[in-house]
Parts: sequence; structure tokens; C-alpha cells
Amino acid sequence: MSQSTFTIGYVPCAKSSWADARLDDIRIHGLAILKEAMPDTTVAGGEKLITTDQEAADLAETLAQSQVDVLVVHFTTFALGTIVPMLAKRLKVPVIFWSMPEPPMQGGRLSANSFCAVNMNAHTLWKLGHDYLHVHADIDEVLLMLQGQLKVCACVKRLSQLKLGLVGNRVPGFYTSDANELLLRRELGVEIELITLYELVELSRKIDPTLQQQGLVQLTQSASNNDASQDELDKSAALYQAFMQLKDKYQLDSFAIRCWPEFGDLFGVGVCAVSSMLNDIGILSGCEGDVYGTVTMAIQHALSGNLPFFCDLISIDGENNTGITWHCGAAPQSLCSADTKPQLHKHSIIDGGEKKGVTVEFPLKPGRVTIARLSENQTGDGYRMLITTGTAIQTPQLLRGNPLQIKFDVDLPTLAQTLVYQGFEHHFSVVHGEIGDQLVDLCRVMNIEPIVLN
Repeated sequence: MSQSTFTIGYVPCAKSSWADARLDDIRIHGLAILKEAMPDTTVAGGEKLITTDQEAADLAETLAQSQVDVLVVHFTTFALGTIVPMLAKRLKVPVIFWSMPEPPMQGGRLSANSFCAVNMNAHTLWKLGHDYLHVHADIDEVLLMLQGQLKVCACVKRLSQLKLGLVGNRVPGFYTSDANELLLRRELGVEIELITLYELVELSRKIDPTLQQQGLVQLTQSASNNDASQDELDKSAALYQAFMQLKDKYQLDSFAIRCWPEFGDLFGVGVCAVSSMLNDIGILSGCEGDVYGTVTMAIQHALSGNLPFFCDLISIDGENNTGITWHCGAAPQSLCSADTKPQLHKHSIIDGGEKKGVTVEFPLKPGRVTIARLSENQTGDGYRMLITTGTAIQTPQLLRGNPLQIKFDVDLPTLAQTLVYQGFEHHFSVVHGEIGDQLVDLCRVMNIEPIVLN
């Protein structure tokens, strides 16, 4: 995913007859907060309070030259209703409205009316169909709220630059891995590059021995080898370098991989360990050709900064509202529970099990988690997203692969009924961290229907 500069446009607004030194001090503090909220970004604007249409027009020129990616419109007081729609039309980027609590009332004149200004301007943008979000907080309480919403807007930009390599298409019978390439491009901006398994095979056979050795070191440095042969480890190392070459050739950010049924026959190994290696360095790689599952991983990674886990929900039968998520052995090693060590194994399922390597097997670490799934709606003309949360608990190696027990916040029968009767796919992305609110905000600005289960 491209790491191009993210630029914030700051628009501190006030009613001209109310502007004073106190409001200018609020502007100065607001500008400092934005720079603190996203330290690696650029902030344009904010040099003065905007009180007139002409001042707004002049600022629009400055912000256009800066190629801003989001507008933070800060209502220090009520303000003219013509400023925001002009800026929105001119700059065509999402808007974050920032309103502040009303100062103490002591029987005198209304002194701010900040929320009312947001209310009025939100109506205008709603009618215009322009994307916006809203935070309501004082200067000393707004930082985390702004950080969350700015990350959402940065994620929107990053998705528009995401290029995903679909290697070999989806696996047979998994209609849950189907994706509408042009719908995805139109609605989220994500581009898909179709890559054949043949190209991957040929690349892996031509890998320079030095590169292969480097891949082998990376595969084995943090894991113990259980029963994978040296030949399987060598082939996995070559495959890893082949994927890296495909990434560079097509300028890719992620992969969705048709990991069976041909893969083991073509390569002599499964791809799970290679996917684990790619995931560990942030080249997010989904299994079974699942494009939307992989895009969900990319979204969660962008919002949380943490590496996600591509998985099935395999048990809803545990005590105390505990379910089990799992997959074959492609989770990033950095998610391994602290009390164990990753094990390199022959695959427990390919060709009946225990015949071909290589998987990276371990239970995942505990902590608060967010579970999500991007999905097409039933008519296939838009998207929805399942969003739920829970607490991952200390998990033993319950079965081969990568298990994780989660105590869900939502009742498991409710979750199960939603998955079954609303027709969600059986793959999910789990990430450590609380990003449910950010996912809902992302849905707001990307016209995705949020299905939230708390």
C-alpha cells in the first residue's frame, strides 16, 4: 500500500463579530493538536480564523495547492453556512467537523453555538452527499477522537492506492471467496492484479541461491522445526522470494492466494509458511483466494497499526461465551503467544495431512480484539461490513494450526444467527486493538453498511 504523504487541511471558523483573542488562542491550540495527532503528516491552513467567504476562498486556493486529503473544520463559534459547502465542492475530500462544548452560561449573550454550526453544516453536506465525520470535545479532550477519525481518512486514501495480487484465483467451491473486481475498484479504489500460479512456479525455480538462503534464515530464525524436511524448507524459502519479486514487478501491496488444490502438486509444498512470512512484514496475504478477506486485513492494519489474523470461526460452543477462531498455519509469527514458540510442520490437511509442509503453527496471543469482514450486499451493488469485538484469552495448542479462543462481547447465538441468516462469508480478520468505532466511521465515509454486534 502506498505510503504517500497524508495532508490535513485545518479550517478554524468563527462568526466575524464574535472573533477575539480567546478564539485565536483556541485556533493556535487546535493547530498544535492536529500536528500532534498525526506526527508524520503535513497540516496546511490554520494561520487565521476564517470569518468571511473571501477568506475561505483564499484558503481554498492554499489547500488545493497543498493537495489536502481531509478538511478539519473547527467551529470555534457559529459561522457562515456558505463556507463549508464551497470548500467541500472545491477540494472534494472528506470533512471532519469539530464542535466544542458551550462555555458556561451566566445570563449574557450566546458565546459560541459551536455544535449548532456543525448541525447546520452537516445537514448541507448530507444533502450534497458529501462524506463527513464529527467530533465534539474541548481542546484538552479531543486528541484521541481526532486521531481516530484522521486514521479513518488516511485509510480511505490508502485503500484508493492498494494494489492486490490475486494469485491463481479463488479455490474451488468457495463462493465465499468471490469478488467483483470492478465494484471493488469503483467503491473502495482497490486494484486487483491477476497472476497465474504458473508465473509463480517459474519464478520460484529461478531464484538465486543467495536469495533463497536469505529466505530460509527468515523462515527458521524464530521457529522450531518439527517435521518439515529440508527440501520443503528450501522450496518455501524460494517461494517467499518469488512472491517478493512479484510484489516488485507488479507494484503490489498484498496477495490473495489460491493455496489449494494445485499448489502442493505444483510446488511440492503448501504456501502457509510463506504467507506467514509475508504477513509478518506487512505484505498482508489472505488464504483461499479471498480478496475481500484480504482487503479487510488491510483495513484493520491501516487503522490499528497491528498485524491481522485471517481465520475461520470454527467453534461457537465454548463456555462463558467463548468461541474459537483458527486457520491452517499462516498467521504472522509475531502474533504467537508469549508462552510458546512457533513450530514448522507438515500441513495437517493437504493430501490428507502430514504429507507436505510447511505450516507455522502456534496459538495466538491474548488481548482485546476486533473482528471484521467486508462483504458484498445481497444485490451485489455495494458493500457491508460485519464488526464485532471480544477478548482473546490465553489459548493452548487446541489443535494443529493457529487457534485463538475469543470471549465475544456479543452473545454467540446472536453472532451465529447473524452470520447464517445474513449470509456472511466464513472468513474473518481478527486484529488486536479496539477499532470498532473507527470501522464504523470508515463505513460512513465509504458508503458501506455497518453490521455492528456488541
